[in-house]
Amino acid sequence: MKKLSDSILIVSLNEIEGKSLAQDLANTLNLHYASCKEILEYDLFDSGAILEKCGIAYLNKREKSIMKDISMYENSLIFISYDLLQNNLRIFEKIYPKIFLKFPKRKLSKNDTINLIAYEERNSFLSKFCDLSVEVSSSSKSNLSKILKEIDKKV
Repeated sequence: MKKLSDSILIVSLNEIEGKSLAQDLANTLNLHYASCKEILEYDLFDSGAILEKCGIAYLNKREKSIMKDISMYENSLIFISYDLLQNNLRIFEKIYPKIFLKFPKRKLSKNDTINLIAYEERNSFLSKFCDLSVEVSSSSKSNLSKILKEIDKKV
């Protein structure tokens, strides 16, 4: 069994419901909640202007720096999107546990076209990369209990 890190990492292909469950889980566990996407958007307020004036290399360097900072948060539950995780795998690999909230394909938003198209491939990757895969169907309290039970089994 691995040693628990100072934080928990949560990833889901359904960002809306995954984020909601992650926030509820953070509150239940009395942990700070951090959304990588929201922090990145806040820190890179006008990423279009940064890209135009400084270039893609600088923008990528800033993103990596922000992700490294987030990975060092203590007593936190970190929610990350698939794409941000893919771009920063090495940064987050030491966090334990990494939990994949596995929603059925039909629960993915119509706006989430890329995740819908690549569902099987992404689902398979996250199931292997994460320490826990928890099948959930919504952001309900019963699914929150299910996640907590799975964490207790693993820890």
